[in-house]
Amino acid sequence: MTEVEKRRKFIINVVYFGIVIALCFFFFKYAMGTLFPIIFAFIIASFLQRPKNFIMRKTPIKKGFASTLCVLGLLAVILFFTALIGVRIAQEIGGFVDYIMLQVQNIDSLVNTIENALLNFVSGFPEFLSKTLKENIATLFVEIREWLAGRSSEFTQDIAGTLSGSFSLSWITTPISGVISTARQIPSVIIAAVISIVAACFITADYDFIKKFVKAQLTEQKAKDVSRAISLLKSSLGKMGKAYLSIIFITFIELSIGFYVLRLLNVFSSNYIAIISLAIAIIDIIPVLGTGTVLLPWIAYSLITGNYAMAIGLGIMYASITVIRQIIEPKFVAGQLGLPPFLTISAMYVGLKVFGVLGMFIAPMIIIMLKLLNDEGILHLWKPMKENKAKANAPAIKKKK
Repeated sequence: MTEVEKRRKFIINVVYFGIVIALCFFFFKYAMGTLFPIIFAFIIASFLQRPKNFIMRKTPIKKGFASTLCVLGLLAVILFFTALIGVRIAQEIGGFVDYIMLQVQNIDSLVNTIENALLNFVSGFPEFLSKTLKENIATLFVEIREWLAGRSSEFTQDIAGTLSGSFSLSWITTPISGVISTARQIPSVIIAAVISIVAACFITADYDFIKKFVKAQLTEQKAKDVSRAISLLKSSLGKMGKAYLSIIFITFIELSIGFYVLRLLNVFSSNYIAIISLAIAIIDIIPVLGTGTVLLPWIAYSLITGNYAMAIGLGIMYASITVIRQIIEPKFVAGQLGLPPFLTISAMYVGLKVFGVLGMFIAPMIIIMLKLLNDEGILHLWKPMKENKAKANAPAIKKKK
């Protein structure tokens, strides 16, 4: 290959990647929100084909009614479990918020505790260093107290103004604008939900026709590639979803048991073990993050405040969860579809900046899907790493004695 051909190939590849990235960006930025009800309806319809076909085989019910029955049945199950779990979670969250507000009210004592702990810690240093550190700590905590006092004063003035009838604009306009903004979105959300349900009924009934129509627009090889890609993504992402749900459940159980043991030992006094465990388990499953995101700062806080029993208990919980996670994750997550940490955190950051909070989850999933399709040869975005099969399959040569 000549130098000119290499450059031409490089330019073509750059343009190709640029077009793919631009299409993905414009779709997820501008079209995803509008088309989401239809896309969601297609996803639901694809998963309801087996139940629909089963009902049609076992009963004289026609295709349209069977499809509607499947969609409404799935909707009823989702609403039932959402209501069942949502009520309990709402109660837990309400109580937990009250608990947090109580802790915030005791912020002065918390600041004093942390300051005293830091002063006691640096007292063991050489005198010249200890004196400098104590002065810096004292200055820092004076600034922290002034900042907290200013915030508290503003909040008190807002409350007093409200009670006296002179409403503070900064206190009242923000919640009202939030309520109005939410109220404006309710009709569009309801319309999107209704469209998704109705579309799911029609698409479930006509799924085979739509599938044949799309295949007719493609060449035979392209139709096979598309069918293979859809089957691969459904299978791989379905298995990965089940695996991570299982990991969340196991982590939740481990945390709940650990917190209940700490409470029995009078080390932990909170009554909101379920919501704390669930929140940490969900954070644990987020790429790059983990239980350490919550437990390690909590351990540090317990050490600073002198609650050594709590720090030891949390440390044991963190070590146990980490070890068990390392054992069960390879068994649950087949094929190890995870991305390198640097690529995962880069995707999360780009997704956050471009698409918002949901982008933190969407961007890594897009890369995982592209990796799956590239590894299977359906897409050719980059060259896969070639393993040294000859070396791996070569029989071990015994040394002569």
